[in-house]
Amino acid sequence: MLLELHTILQRLLYERGQISPQEVEIRFEAPTQERIDRLLLPTISLFLFDVQENTELRQNSYATVRENGRAERRQAPKRFDLHFLISALSSEIEDEHLLLWRVLSTLVRYPQLPRDLLPETVRHLEIPLSTKLCQGEESQRLLGVWNALGVSPRPALAYTITVPVDLAHTIEAPLVLKRVTRYTRAASTEQSSETRRQIGGVVRDKNGATLAGVRVALDGQARESVTTADGRFVLRDVPTGPLTLRVMPVSGPPHILTIANPASQSDQVAGEDAPSYDIVL
Repeated sequence: MLLELHTILQRLLYERGQISPQEVEIRFEAPTQERIDRLLLPTISLFLFDVQENTELRQNSYATVRENGRAERRQAPKRFDLHFLISALSSEIEDEHLLLWRVLSTLVRYPQLPRDLLPETVRHLEIPLSTKLCQGEESQRLLGVWNALGVSPRPALAYTITVPVDLAHTIEAPLVLKRVTRYTRAASTEQSSETRRQIGGVVRDKNGATLAGVRVALDGQARESVTTADGRFVLRDVPTGPLTLRVMPVSGPPHILTIANPASQSDQVAGEDAPSYDIVL
């Protein structure tokens, strides 16, 4: 559910908020000072800092569900409140305020997350994902979050999404986590460095129509880009060398594609066309 929410919130802000993914990043990491100092683009930070059961919505009743000609009694889903700290991060205070106001004016229009953005696993429960923005009692909690992160407080929004947890859901697959190896290289007489770049393109169907809401990621990594209304995606911090992309349309199975080595202008051979990163499904 949490990773699906990442995609929903990205689409909501990029598409409904008319924010360009080429100019603004959306991240879900804790906004620590180290991460703020490394930012390359203005960034909207959505930091999940607390999860609590919403006991006011707790139901101990059972409902009869009919599937494949069978009737089954199931306990009503439990509801949980996901509390986000939303801030705008930029080297220019004017950009921060402009971004934060655009986020505020977008989210306040949706007391429930739009149904067409929800994954099928949530849609079938027939329970809306309700939201709350900037409730008065949250201000002190946000101050505590900034202090815990060791960052000077900055303007931020308190945003809560109430989500259902289906108690009848059966976990059938093992959990696969991304593993990261960190290492340092001993000083030597030879200097070496790894170049990482940004790539982007447009996702279209076989008829040439652009596709919105398609998730594009480097295979084996959780971080992804969601195509905008005009089908555009952007992947940042991409290593050199041939890349394997995982492309997940709104409906249907994922596609695994291999693309050429991203080349900077200085890397390209004279007279040779730059490689295309457009994708056709």
